[in-house]
Amino acid sequence: LSMPHLPRRLRLRKKKGADKYQNYPNVPIGEGSRETRVLPSNLITTTKYSFWTFIPKNLFEQFRRMTNCYFLIIVIITFIPSISPLTPWTSVLPLAFVLGITALKEAYEDIQRWKADNTVNNKKYHVLKRDGNVVKTRSKQLKVGDLVRIKCDQYLPADIVPLTTSLDDGICYIETAQLDGETYLKIFKAPPCANGLSEDQLLSAKGHIEPSGPSHDLYKWTAKMELNGETVPLGASNLLLRGAKLRNTEWVIGVVVYTGKITKLSLNQQLPPSKFSTVERRLNKCVIAIFSFKIFCVIVITIGSAFFNINDSPNAFYLDFSGSPAFQAVKDFFAYFALLSFMIPMSLMVTLEVVKVVQGKYMEWDRFMAVDPNNVEDTGMKTKTTNLNDELALVKYIFSDKTGTLTENCMEFIKVSINGTMYDNAGSGELLEALERGENEESIDEFLNNLTVCQSVVPEEKDGEIVYKAQSPDEEALCDGAKNNGYTFTARTQTDITVHVRGEDRVFDVLHEIEFSSKRARMSVIARHPDGSYRIYSKGADSKMLPLLSEHTDPDVRQKTLDDIEAFSREGLRTLILGYKVLSEGEYNEWAEMMHDAQTDMTDKRDDKLTRAAEAIERDLELLGCTAIEDKLQKEVPETIHNLLRANIKVWMITGDKQETAENIGYSCRLLKQNMELVRVIATNTEVCGDILRSACEVHVGKARENPLAVIIDGAALEFALNEHKEQFLELTSICHSVVCCRVSPLQKAMIVKLMKEYTHEVCLSIGDGANDVGMIQEAHIGVGIFGKEGTQAARSSDYAIQEFRHLRRLLTVHGRYSYIRNSGLIQYSIYKNAAAFLVQFWFAFYCGYSATTIYDDWVVTFFNIFFTSIPPFFYAIFEKDISDDIIEEYPETYKYVQAGQLFTYSSLFYWVMSAVWHALVFFFAGALILSNEPFVSSGHTYGVRMMGNMVSTVAIVTVVLKMATFINLWNILIHVGIWGSIGCYVLIFCVESLFPTLFPLQYLMFFFIISNPNFWAMFLLVIIVCLTPDIFAQYIKRQFYPDDWQILQEAEHFKNIERVKEDLRAVEKARSKREGEAPA
Repeated sequence: LSMPHLPRRLRLRKKKGADKYQNYPNVPIGEGSRETRVLPSNLITTTKYSFWTFIPKNLFEQFRRMTNCYFLIIVIITFIPSISPLTPWTSVLPLAFVLGITALKEAYEDIQRWKADNTVNNKKYHVLKRDGNVVKTRSKQLKVGDLVRIKCDQYLPADIVPLTTSLDDGICYIETAQLDGETYLKIFKAPPCANGLSEDQLLSAKGHIEPSGPSHDLYKWTAKMELNGETVPLGASNLLLRGAKLRNTEWVIGVVVYTGKITKLSLNQQLPPSKFSTVERRLNKCVIAIFSFKIFCVIVITIGSAFFNINDSPNAFYLDFSGSPAFQAVKDFFAYFALLSFMIPMSLMVTLEVVKVVQGKYMEWDRFMAVDPNNVEDTGMKTKTTNLNDELALVKYIFSDKTGTLTENCMEFIKVSINGTMYDNAGSGELLEALERGENEESIDEFLNNLTVCQSVVPEEKDGEIVYKAQSPDEEALCDGAKNNGYTFTARTQTDITVHVRGEDRVFDVLHEIEFSSKRARMSVIARHPDGSYRIYSKGADSKMLPLLSEHTDPDVRQKTLDDIEAFSREGLRTLILGYKVLSEGEYNEWAEMMHDAQTDMTDKRDDKLTRAAEAIERDLELLGCTAIEDKLQKEVPETIHNLLRANIKVWMITGDKQETAENIGYSCRLLKQNMELVRVIATNTEVCGDILRSACEVHVGKARENPLAVIIDGAALEFALNEHKEQFLELTSICHSVVCCRVSPLQKAMIVKLMKEYTHEVCLSIGDGANDVGMIQEAHIGVGIFGKEGTQAARSSDYAIQEFRHLRRLLTVHGRYSYIRNSGLIQYSIYKNAAAFLVQFWFAFYCGYSATTIYDDWVVTFFNIFFTSIPPFFYAIFEKDISDDIIEEYPETYKYVQAGQLFTYSSLFYWVMSAVWHALVFFFAGALILSNEPFVSSGHTYGVRMMGNMVSTVAIVTVVLKMATFINLWNILIHVGIWGSIGCYVLIFCVESLFPTLFPLQYLMFFFIISNPNFWAMFLLVIIVCLTPDIFAQYIKRQFYPDDWQILQEAEHFKNIERVKEDLRAVEKARSKREGEAPA
């Protein structure tokens, strides 16, 4: 795929801080000349705030939220006595509470970042000074050009070029887990011209390094080093990166090249793309709609006020009406704008944020999401982005990698084909037996030489045994396979590889290594054989290796090898082709000069020259044969995919394997089934690809199908489909239950996800375990990473990180489902309760002459969202369960209930708002009717609107709290505390107000007078019955005559033993599978 077609997020961008250092100065070594240009210090700062900027910056961040700005305007209005009917604290305290909670959270997180920075910045390292002294220097004080001694198990404080190491050959072992998540050891090298120099020789040396400008690319770096008159090229294997750890090497002395914010670690520390859930986006629109509804109410009141001021006020001398009707209408507009402001729940955003964090912790504490249930902390899942919890319930597409995601990524060397002969037990020493018999000896010898020389494995000795560590589990398996056949790779230096072959050591001088990349899909090593000849050993994917084979390759051997590859692929085995060529000394010298010229070129043409140099040597290879490696499926993968398909989720498997291998794995993991209609899109040109897609669309799109549809497409056809036949490809795959994409590159993975996301407008989830999956993980709505054997890059770049693929089922169908139900209920109930309580002011306006008189006591307004009604929805959003998780996992079809997103829609919110309007109407007019014949106290005084307001607030708060109780499914002690405690809290505060006349003179004895009044109790019971009976009746009718699946399962779970229900569900699924011709799970 060309760069212009790539998703925007896939194009890595340089940080602005690095741009001004692209013309980077030379780095001096020893007595080398030093430039005066100022470079960044090595101080690392990842904090968001400083001591002085915290308050202003945090307030700025918080007031970027429209809701906070809205309530700030309300606070300002309340400070204008001539307009506001409320005292300022009714708005100030709730806003301060919300801002304070958020500020405390931000402060805590930033303090943790500051502590981590402080620890790193103050670590001490040994620096060799020009006067010969060794001085302990803090990390933050290091400068470019400093000679630093790094000890074993120390982290690198800056980007450093190693000059000499404790190992004789100048290599050192580095662990880069903090950089790229890869846990295996990598080999880095000191330049030969510097290695072996003593500290005094380094300090007195004359030279410099001419590096390229700072770059975020961890695997690419170029430079030239001149030392004591000798010039050598430097590459990525000569640069130790900040954050990496020195291992298995006693010490390294190196020169600091990049510091602070221009190190590769800092340039890669960018925030992941912002992702917002469907619920969150819909909530923002709903808040705007409620605000519009509020403005409508205010305008209605303002119009009523204008008519009242014109027609009635002149005759009402006691109103002291002195202004013009227009001026009074404007004042009334702002007064009711403030009075009705509480229709929008101020604390909703904070409550939702806290709830999502708790839900994320529940996921991490789930024993069933851990490999070891007794060690959840280390083997459980990790939640990286809690704001997508409810989005997990809406997933319609899953895009999955294969190797390490569906499979164990634990490779086993099984079979080989050498010179046209297949060896089925090669992993058990069959090749060694063939050598001892003298069979196919030359070909087998070169084949095993290839396995032991053309690799990047690091050998380690443990308990007398050689253990291999490599970036790729394939390479470990190949070296293990060679060892089982008598060719044991035992040692590696910077210049040679030692292989123990049947009792004797062979030393291969490694002259050049052309590394593997996903684009090249092959690796080559140019070495001097122990017999003195020059040879190139290559191995790679068949699609890349076959064009490199010599024209003189025996056609029968070539065809037999291809047949064996196809047979291995049908068995689900991973294959590689091996080749080699003997080079003459002149041929090698000519090529070595070409490669040296490419390596020392510091211009933009360097990459092209390196590519041409590789192509010049990697040609006319002799075919040795192919390998076959087994990668077993992870535990419960077939059951997991089967259940995801039952949950109406469409699953795509995207892999770099051959079509036959991918198809075989598809059947093994139940992604493909015997009853499915298969469409194979295999094409080598765009015309054939277009014809296949068009004919498939004509047959399947818009037609009724008895069986589910699946598509299998290879990488070549996929490139044509994505660029030239996009519409037909998307139209066909959008109706498929399963899709298998093979021979796919990392960039194509991300492009597939981007296209399906934009075309279907459905929620897409990507899951993978390797660095090549990061693009599609970040492109999807939800990214899930697996802690794989190829490192933790995918897990670190994801929104949720799990240990095994089987955990995805529970993440979606249990945690995602619960989170969506809980958050939808929390949001809609929060909007309802505020609207129901404060729309009373709207109805009261028509009875108070539009005077903006508040019917509620100020403390009721102040504490309504803080104490009286906030706890029940909070506990609901943490504990609510409609059915048990055991039933959900046994019957994943319950996922469909939430997948359509019907629990929180504009129509469902409209129902809640209309319910609030109705309840507010009942609250107000019940109070007005009860007090139509106003009661007197024994002293002869009346309470008037004050008494009515307290009666209305009491029944309103109790009713909205009990409203929550009508749709709670799971009751526990905390739910009871939330419901009854909230009512008790209101009663307590009301009682306290009534006992302190000096503090609350208008409320004196109000509580006792109201509860002793029989009219109040009549009103209390009447309001609750009138408001809640319709809701309860509607729920009864729905459950009794139009039940959802979850309601039936809920009743079955209640009246039966849960194990009996699970047995019944298994029997139903077994019968369904048998009817559809599937193998039961």
